[in-house]
Amino acid sequence: MEFYEKQLGYVNVDGKKLRRGFTTGSAAAAAVKGACSLLKNMEEEHPIELELLSKRVLYILPKGYSLSDDNKTATCSVLKYAGDDPDVTNNLEIIAKVSLASHKDIFISGGVGVGTITKKGLQIPPGRPAINPKPLELITKEAEKLFPNGGIDIEISVPNGIEISKKTFNPRLGIEGGISILGTTGIVEPMSEEALKSSLRAELVMKKRDSLGYTFGNMGEKFIISMGADKENICICSNFIGYMLREGAALGIKDILIGGHIGKIVKLAGGIFNTHSHVADAKNEIIASNLALMGAPLKLIKLVMDSLTAEEALSYIRDYGYESLFDILASIAAQKAKRHTYDEVNVEIIIFDLKGNPIGTSSQAEKLLERLG
Repeated sequence: MEFYEKQLGYVNVDGKKLRRGFTTGSAAAAAVKGACSLLKNMEEEHPIELELLSKRVLYILPKGYSLSDDNKTATCSVLKYAGDDPDVTNNLEIIAKVSLASHKDIFISGGVGVGTITKKGLQIPPGRPAINPKPLELITKEAEKLFPNGGIDIEISVPNGIEISKKTFNPRLGIEGGISILGTTGIVEPMSEEALKSSLRAELVMKKRDSLGYTFGNMGEKFIISMGADKENICICSNFIGYMLREGAALGIKDILIGGHIGKIVKLAGGIFNTHSHVADAKNEIIASNLALMGAPLKLIKLVMDSLTAEEALSYIRDYGYESLFDILASIAAQKAKRHTYDEVNVEIIIFDLKGNPIGTSSQAEKLLERLG
């Protein structure tokens, strides 16, 4: 939307010009200000001028306003704008309802579509709505400008929040019934690795224990669970396995079992700890070099080098009877992952094929898997 593009500007990511957006926290705070202004002044504000905690000013367009017949309750809604970030909350309607109250406080609650915290380990205690500290501070600041003596109840709701939350990390974090109202700076940087890492670490902090399972995604998680692990003992790492290994070490985790498809694990065996193909992709070379060390025939090595996928290479390895390679790769990957934590964490590996069959393990992987059950 041109109105926001001019304000928020662009960021260059991998040579592409991508639009910035604003967070659900900014959308909620703008909606609160709009509702408070209508309730206090009986006038609609368009656009809504929002001063972020950084003192940067945004102008946010309201979707709509309403005022009750007794002039004691006002609502304002805003559509979240994510720019070019692939955010499932983009264009979600966020509604603030502000009502006059007899108390002297500013009471903020979550309505339909805003999640509720159910587990310890997050920034918000269990039982509270999933409105993170910075957005809560921004909402409170805006409300206090017009109601310095308090006396209002604020309810944030997201009509489609329950359905959208199923596509977020919330269910894994024990946040039930809707999305989270998020945002530290108030601005969305498109394709932000830091935002994703923050979400991954949040789950890690919540699930912190002596032994944990790591997977690259839902497929790996499903495979480890099928072997007996408890879902509560598993964290998803996406491509940031190196980051999560060191964060685990910093949190004092002693043992980590990494389960994943051969296409991901083989990268660890090559010392690659961001497994995104855009960062590094030497799967064939790593497999081929280890086959060469085993004395495999040149024909097999050439077939592996010409393979389009790790699964194709796997089929040739099986045809030639070199399945013992998978245990070797698992052991090498475990050693390199342990070294990546400066030997502070014991790491074990299970390698799967696409059908979920375990095809390779490091020496103590099965024992560690039992502890994750």
